[in-house]
Amino acid sequence: MGATEHEHDWVQGSVFPDLRCAVCGASHSAIQTMLGEAAADARTVVGEAHYTGCRVRQELEKLELWLFDAPSQVLKELETIRPGVYLIHDDAPRPEAALFGLMDALRADLLTLRAEGIHVVGFGPTHDGYLHVSVMGDVPAAQARLDGMFGSNVARVEYGEPLRALALRGP
Repeated sequence: MGATEHEHDWVQGSVFPDLRCAVCGASHSAIQTMLGEAAADARTVVGEAHYTGCRVRQELEKLELWLFDAPSQVLKELETIRPGVYLIHDDAPRPEAALFGLMDALRADLLTLRAEGIHVVGFGPTHDGYLHVSVMGDVPAAQARLDGMFGSNVARVEYGEPLRALALRGP
């Protein structure tokens, strides 16, 4: 029975920390290793100009892959090297490299934004080609400001709290 016929239900295997699918017996770690290798292969084949991001779909034994305007020959090569492993979305709005450039621009403007009352507490790329930004305070105002900086449909703003270091406590 293959992954397309069921969703894995993980249970403890005979040896800790071995997780196995209760239905088909698939090994969680073996699937994870294979999908990690598939991700590395995809990055190499696709290249910086088209690669946006990926997400492991452990339950399906597939790697969901977002690309920016990849040529058809690249899509064929992916299917050839790992048949049936990739779930490909070739509709990302920008490649990962462009997201890193946007992050640099945002980083350079953090003090200006703070002076305007926009307290950015985190940011990074999404696997599907957007800039995720967490702010404290007025989310719509922050979204409007970032739309003004980068254009609409680039940054996705949400409310967030700053990360705090956890204090280790003794007995």
